Amino acid sequence: MMNYTNFTFAQATLLFGVVFLLPAIGTANLGNYLRINKGIASHLEMCPAGQDTIPVREQENFDESFGSPTYRPHNRDPFADKEEAPPKVIQPQKVGTDDFKPRLYKIPESYSGFKIEIKRVDKPLAASHDIFFQHGKVFAEKLKDGTFSYLLGDFSNAEEANKFLGDFLKQRYPKARVAEYEAGERLY
Repeated sequence: MMNYTNFTFAQATLLFGVVFLLPAIGTANLGNYLRINKGIASHLEMCPAGQDTIPVREQENFDESFGSPTYRPHNRDPFADKEEAPPKVIQPQKVGTDDFKPRLYKIPESYSGFKIEIKRVDKPLAASHDIFFQHGKVFAEKLKDGTFSYLLGDFSNAEEANKFLGDFLKQRYPKARVAEYEAGERLY
């Protein structure tokens, strides 16, 4: 009895191509390869050694300007004819680092609104205190009792000031509070 295996059409086609067509294609390619190589070899035999294959009339002369019969050499330094300007010297300036003075703002005389007092002290704060480096615009005011108040912000109503105080400043400054001003006078 014959034993049959599952043989698909694709497998049969592949087998047919390998057995019958590939040798024919290979022979044709081999013939073409030999013919091409023979043509290259015959061409090389016609050219004398060391001579370029481009005809003389087509060779370019890269030393001449395009379209001009006279050659002018390229000036490698276009500024060679110009007089050299004296160098600019910027004089160094001493910048002091120990003489930092905080920029404090006064409460305007006509100011009406709300500010947040972040610090109240008996003596003015030193210029190296943290609040001058951590906050942009710090207002300072000497109160009637002789203490110094340092304030931030500009709010049109108490709700905005209290929200800002609760959201951003209360954790850092637990004693901070909202101060109200009317025509430059502190009401609170």
